[in-house]
Formats: sequence, C-alpha cells, structure tokens
Amino acid sequence: MDDLVNCVEQYILSVTGIKKVVIAYSGGVDSHVLLHSCSQLQEKLKPISFLAVYIDHGLHDDSSRWSIHCQQMASALAIPFISQKVNAQNDQGEGPEQAARRARYVALSDYIDESSVLLTAQHQDDQAETFMLQLLRGAGVDGLASMPTINAFGLGLILRPLLKFSKQQLLAYAKKEQLQWVEDSSNLNEAYDRNFLRQQVIPLLQSRWPAFSKTTARSASHCAEAGSILVDIASSILLTMDKDELDIGLVLTQKPEIQRLVIRQWLKAQGVRSPSEKILEQILKMLTVQADKLPLVGWAEHEVRLFDGALFYIPRHEKNQLQSVQWQGNKLVLPDSLGNLSIKEGLGRGVKRDLWDSSAVTVRTRQGGERIKLAGRSGHKQLKKLLNEERLLPWVRNLLPLIYIGDELVAVADLWVAEAFLADQNEASYQINWAHPELRIK
Repeated sequence: MDDLVNCVEQYILSVTGIKKVVIAYSGGVDSHVLLHSCSQLQEKLKPISFLAVYIDHGLHDDSSRWSIHCQQMASALAIPFISQKVNAQNDQGEGPEQAARRARYVALSDYIDESSVLLTAQHQDDQAETFMLQLLRGAGVDGLASMPTINAFGLGLILRPLLKFSKQQLLAYAKKEQLQWVEDSSNLNEAYDRNFLRQQVIPLLQSRWPAFSKTTARSASHCAEAGSILVDIASSILLTMDKDELDIGLVLTQKPEIQRLVIRQWLKAQGVRSPSEKILEQILKMLTVQADKLPLVGWAEHEVRLFDGALFYIPRHEKNQLQSVQWQGNKLVLPDSLGNLSIKEGLGRGVKRDLWDSSAVTVRTRQGGERIKLAGRSGHKQLKKLLNEERLLPWVRNLLPLIYIGDELVAVADLWVAEAFLADQNEASYQINWAHPELRIK
C-alpha cells in the first residue's frame, strides 16, 4: 500500500510553509490508517511535526475508553496525542450528526494556525454517501461537490488525502499492517441518515452498479469543477461593486439564474453559508420592491436589508439602545459594538469647553422626537430629517450616541453640535470623536 502513503505525502508537501500536521484521530479504521501512514512519514518529512487529536463528544458510553485506546496507538507510533472533550449537544436544531460534526471541527480548529494543516480520513465511499445526502436534500452544484480534497480551515487548511481510496482499500491496508481499531456501534444505528444510506441504500446500488462509489465521487468532482466556474462568473460581477453592499441595479441586469448565483456568492464573501431556496427567493423579491418599503429578510443569525438601491448584509444580534449614562473624563466606552466617545481640546468647531467642564454631561441613544438647532440653518430641525439627509443607514440610526447637558441636546455623536453650545472660531472647545470600527453607519 505504498500508493496510499505516497498520496498522503504528496498532499502534505503540496502545502508551502507547512510546519505542523494535525491528524483527526477517532480510533476507527479509517483514521487509524491515516495515522499509521503519517507515522511512516515522520522521519522523511522532518522538521514537520505531527499531532493526533481525539475529540470526545461524550455521546457514547465508550468514548473515554476509546480515548485511552487512541492514546496507546498514537504512543506506539511515536506520534504526540491530545484528547479533548466537547459539548456536542444538539442545541441549534441542526440534528445530532451535524451538531457533533460542528463541535468536532470547532475544537480541531484551535490546533490549526497559518503553518498547519488538518488531515481527515474521509474516503471514496464517504464521498459517495455525502453526494447522496446532498442530492436528497436538493442541493445545487456546491453541495453536490461534496467534500473538497483541500479547503480553508481555521487559520490554515484541511486536507482529505484518502478521498481517492475505497473503504476496501483502507481495510486491506489495516489488515496488512495488523492495525487495531475501535468499532463504533452507533455506526449501525439506521436512525441516522448517513448510516441508513451506508447500510441499506448504497449496498443495493452497488449490487447493480459495482463502481457506484467511484463514479459518484467522479460526479462530485465534476460538480466541484462546475461550481468553481460559477464562482468565477459571480466574482467577476461582484468585482465591479463595493464588497460590503450589492448594487441591485447591476444585479437586475443579469438573468434570474445569474442573480441567484451572484447573491449566493456575495453572501459567501460575507462568511454566510448559502441560504435555503425559500430565503434566496425572498431576497430576490427585495430587488424589485418599492424603495420606501425598507424591507429586510432575516434568518438564523443573518439579515439582508435594502437601502438606497443596494443590499446590505448584517449579522443578526440584538444591540440594546443606550440608556442615559454620565460621561466623565476624556473617554467613554460604549456597550456592544457601539465603540467609544472621546474629546480633544481645540479651538472652535467643538463644544464650548467652559460650559462642558462646568456641567454634568450624559449620553444616550435616540428615543424619538429629538430636535436640534444647527448653526447656519433656520429653526430647530427634527433629528429624523437630518439623519435622512445624511443618508445614514436606517438600522443604525437608533444607535447613534446623543450627548446632553441637562435636558439640552448638545451634539449628535461627532456629526453635529447644537448652535447654542458651539464654540466660536477662537474659543476653547472640546471636539468630539466617535470611534466605531465594528459599526458601519453610512
């Protein structure tokens, strides 16, 4: 089985600047074959270091015993070993398989930096199962592409060097090398979709089409290639736009299928997984909605909003409005992602310094109905109208810090100072600065 070891070596060496290889080791036959193949390369690939990591999901009564077994096997192969417990509870409604997978990969990512790679032991039969699962879920080409052989992971990369080998080839390797592995009885539980496919559906298909796993893996590869081309098409359109917003005028010049493609790629660039077909259709409807409707589409932890002829993506989490707090000293740190306020001594342009120093200054966010008199403009203006004129993003307007002395509105963040509190050209002043690196307002 030199081919298998050589394949693992080629994948590792394909990554430039690699210093550490982390092996996801469960103790099963697949990951043990991967671990053993890496042990054959340790001397040859110095000074690259190897580390085996066992993730204990705590979902099986034997998980602690398996951890001890894995430690013993790694020690026998002279590969450093770490066992880590994780919380794999299904608390996000994603199903037990996905919950365990998410917890496992979150934990493994802690061991990966810019000069590291994670090796996992998925093989050709796993690829076929993944393809079938995606097919049954109605996935597009990205989903049908199944598992890539190499992909970004954490700060580094994840490699799947065994994808071209079948389960039978891995078993043959394990028997030849007289490896000892654990058998997870939960793999026989057909309540899990993947196990049902593995135990019932795929054997039936293989009885009719013996090369099923090989040809299905090839189809996944074709889908990956098609997906890559589609990404290039969408990316070329997105290059003409601001990366943080999507110009609906440009999107509407495209065919409907390209519109969907561009929106999916735009969301992907924001770190958002492709939404469901239903959510995608709701976003498409926003492209032709009346401008004054200010619609939004929200799902899970995400929001897409329409404003001023563009779509904006916003992570969905509650930002509490700021209740009245006293501002003492030169700097005030605001809660959530609202940043901080600070003052700098100067002449003119800012708030009169003597008035500020002799008063109690408080800060709060909008409550509605605020008015302010600005220098050079007649009468008091509604803050709502000023914010409209300034074209501030509507969903952040209620988060702007408003500065008060007593009941008088002195300043709106660092945008405006009320005329009554504005220092003359050569008068000592405090110039207000609002730093909000995590909050886009325009």
